[in-house]
Amino acid sequence: MLREKVICVGVALLLGCILAFLRIPAGWLLGGLLTGIGYGLFIKRLAFEGWPFRIVLALVGVNVGFMMQTEIFQLIAQYFVPLLLSLTLTLAAGVGIGWLMNHWTNLDPLTAYFCCVPGGASEVIALSGDYGADNRVVAAFHTARITFFVLTIPFLAGFFYPDELQGKSAGFALEGMELSVLAGLFTAILVTILLFRLWKVPAGTLFYGIFTGFIISEWVFAGSASLPSYIGGIGQALIGVMVGIRFDRPTFFKLKDIGKPSAVLLAIYFLFSLTLAAIFEWMTGLPYMTSLLSTVPAGAAEMSSTAMALHLEPTLVASLHIIRVIALFIFLPFCINLLKRAAEQGN
Repeated sequence: MLREKVICVGVALLLGCILAFLRIPAGWLLGGLLTGIGYGLFIKRLAFEGWPFRIVLALVGVNVGFMMQTEIFQLIAQYFVPLLLSLTLTLAAGVGIGWLMNHWTNLDPLTAYFCCVPGGASEVIALSGDYGADNRVVAAFHTARITFFVLTIPFLAGFFYPDELQGKSAGFALEGMELSVLAGLFTAILVTILLFRLWKVPAGTLFYGIFTGFIISEWVFAGSASLPSYIGGIGQALIGVMVGIRFDRPTFFKLKDIGKPSAVLLAIYFLFSLTLAAIFEWMTGLPYMTSLLSTVPAGAAEMSSTAMALHLEPTLVASLHIIRVIALFIFLPFCINLLKRAAEQGN
């Protein structure tokens, strides 16, 4: 099993490196994602859940933290009202799309709703079983949604918004790294893992990674240190392969059992995300692709990695996603209680 994982990860890194060298938008991320999808569908699914995935999340978070500037806090405060509106619309869309799934399929209301909860996929899948939903179906739909979004958005950026990426799509470059910076990177990852073991919160690994990376970069290195681009690329490729490999044959057949409604609902989700990004762009003045990455309900780590790959404000994107996921889990019990009452009255 370990040998197969090493081969799979090696292929992902190699393909990601090649795509980055060819200046394909988000080449590292797409290389990992395509490798994971191919391996999961045609060979076998490998389990990267648990601490391997946490370590990769920590790497991505620390990388974002090293890029972070103190001005980001002013930006987050500046975008409070647009963020609040986007959160409200996203929660409402999750409920609405869940209602459609419940009426278009034979899924029970709780399973249908958990399938459409906008974000925090790993936490939502784990919670769905505790509330009595079918977490196999929930996992299948969340996997399909995140895989589709991560696969589509870089192509959307590259083909329809090339001006926003002009001069930003860097190819592969082998840069040097000082031993002190390497030690700081490993220290930040270890501290991140320790913090998550002590205090588990939604999107906690990414949040702790950003926080720790920022502290070490700003106060230990006085803002003078930066990580080579290939460190971020490796993190993106690893995120890609670990997400892509979840889209395996059982996931495909589970979606096939649901039928056409799953594809239609996925399309509705995507169209909603495009519309929400346009509203966020109008309210903030941010570029459209940055707005899309900041608001699309496709996973904080995945969208942070995509933003980092496309050089589109990864610290802002990561921060807004973390706020969204935390707010989601604050309101989630309230939404579920309302849904349970509605289901009981319907029966």
